[in-house]
Amino acid sequence: GYGGTATAGDNGTATAGYGGTIQIKWWDDKAERCRITTGYIGEDGIEANTKYHLVDTKFVKVDA
Repeated sequence: GYGGTATAGDNGTATAGYGGTIQIKWWDDKAERCRITTGYIGEDGIEANTKYHLVDTKFVKVDA
């Protein structure tokens, strides 16, 4: 919902409402550790109420 936060693991999807934050955790082979990519609804083209997943550590909309 509004101002909410959504977090997902490797290969997961995340969605949040207006003013929200999305995060997806992924495995960094080079560093041999988990990392988290964070996106803010309304910034960098990330839209509210839209599913995203990571492609090369960048948020990409999930096709319906």
